[in-house]
Amino acid sequence: MTAFSMQDNELWTRHLLGLLTQVAAAVYVVSKISWPDRRLRAAMLLMFSSGCFKYVERTWCLYKASPTSLRESSLAFLRTIVGSLASRGGRYRKGYILDERFSDMLDDGRLKYAHAFEQASSSAITLVSDTPINDTLSVEASQGLVVQKLQTLKSNKDRYRVYNYINTRLILVYERLYTKALVRLISMQRLDMTDIFGSCEALAECNFCFCYFLICNILLWIAFLVYALIFLFPFLSTLVALMLFKVVEKGELYSRADVTVSYILLIGALVLEVASLFISIQSYVSGMHAIHRATKQWSEMLGQYNMIKSFDRVHENNGPKGITSFVPRWIGKHIDDKTSHISISEDLKKFVLDKLLDFGTREEDWNFASMRGQLALRNWTTSHEDSGIVRSDSNLHQSINDVDFPTSVLIWHKATDMLYYQEDINNISDHKMKKMSRELSNYIMYLVFKCGAMLTTNTELKHNITRESIERIFGVRNSVLEKEAVMLVFEFHQGLHRRSYGASHGDSQPEAQMQLLENTMKSVLPRAYGVAQELIDIHKEAACWDLVAAVWVEMLYYIAPRCGGAFHSQHLASGGEFITHVLLLMQLLGPFLPPPSS
Repeated sequence: MTAFSMQDNELWTRHLLGLLTQVAAAVYVVSKISWPDRRLRAAMLLMFSSGCFKYVERTWCLYKASPTSLRESSLAFLRTIVGSLASRGGRYRKGYILDERFSDMLDDGRLKYAHAFEQASSSAITLVSDTPINDTLSVEASQGLVVQKLQTLKSNKDRYRVYNYINTRLILVYERLYTKALVRLISMQRLDMTDIFGSCEALAECNFCFCYFLICNILLWIAFLVYALIFLFPFLSTLVALMLFKVVEKGELYSRADVTVSYILLIGALVLEVASLFISIQSYVSGMHAIHRATKQWSEMLGQYNMIKSFDRVHENNGPKGITSFVPRWIGKHIDDKTSHISISEDLKKFVLDKLLDFGTREEDWNFASMRGQLALRNWTTSHEDSGIVRSDSNLHQSINDVDFPTSVLIWHKATDMLYYQEDINNISDHKMKKMSRELSNYIMYLVFKCGAMLTTNTELKHNITRESIERIFGVRNSVLEKEAVMLVFEFHQGLHRRSYGASHGDSQPEAQMQLLENTMKSVLPRAYGVAQELIDIHKEAACWDLVAAVWVEMLYYIAPRCGGAFHSQHLASGGEFITHVLLLMQLLGPFLPPPSS
């Protein structure tokens, strides 16, 4: 582990300065000490050199994981791909590489080790960038070729293995950003004997003179020995230092406690070096053909923030009201951030991937990452033209087209809650979509209002005002069930709507002007009620939960490339977020990321 955050990588120059100053100070102190035994001085120099080597190694890893270096690595990798495509048959080569990628995705999510870290560098720059760009391969490939590959993937029953591929790729990105895995990879590749023998055989097949072949062969073996020495230097230096310290005549010069502590430190350092060597070799050998982790490598949890549940007086069931309920409420009030986490369901993962593949197999829908529900409304309206329910001036359209994204999320979140507890419109066939819609609603609320993704000051104010409005609706109730709380809000605005409809025949022009002036200072609950009521009306003719789920998954695609590089890299270091997996899915399955200007 070299860094705990991307900020550590950006401060690599500070670590370099620390290295130089500490080495200078250590050299000065050591030079002033007299050494009665040269073997003891040699042991000290070996340990000092090993420490300097590791400090240099860590500083170099921090530099290589800094945004500037990642950008350079990504550009170099892209130039390599472009050159390869230009020199090996153009479109045929692109099709071959796409075939290889999709084959890896279906091969239980495995990654070819030879190109794993180059791909990780490409994905790393995507995650740390505030304006991620599409994968070069999918951009340069013909649209028909991409559609063909996606149609093949869509019809494959093992298509959900794509998530394993994304998991593995994110593991490599994490290792690229926060560990010394890059150093281990370079060292092991240089020490791979198959590469040495392969190079020798290639030289032997060339029509060069024997002397040239011999010289090149010798140089290859010299390079191998140099890299072997560098790779084994920390271990060998620690081992030799321990042996020298053992044979040194300690006599009466040093106390027994000092000698014991020195032995403990040297043996501990040797054990750590052996463990590091074992991990490096085992990691490389097991991954020469493929990289695959069978164990769970990320949290697989969805953050959930529900506005109604965030109130201390709201609870899910009629539990005890004594001390056992008071303590959790007190802790929640003073410590908790009003969020929870749930395990991500297989149904939700399948729904997100299948919807993405649906968009990908229709070229006209490739701009879905610039939509946030418009495509869902358009497709639903097209398939239900006879109903005439969804109009262009409806609350449904206005809640998506006429407000900013965070406000739209807030409106649809409250509308989804209101719809969720309407018993007369729910049935068994809707259960799966209903459950996924609410999970996505709470997750996107968590991303926007708890993680700050795309959050604006105005929308944060609307959020707080909406909470205050709900608090007033609750009145003096000390305890209320979640379902009861949602229905209280719904019925309250239902009554307001009826009264305002009855008074609408009067002169409402001044009131309309005041609404325009005070729009920022108003709660979103009336709009949310309007959306919920229209969804209820829709459900009388057709299932509305398909529409609600489609809107929420479009919002998920919309926010994924707009969370910001700091968000993705920070959460990658602390267990990962599902939205990061969605971002890589959008980048690797096709050119689905929005242009930087959007």
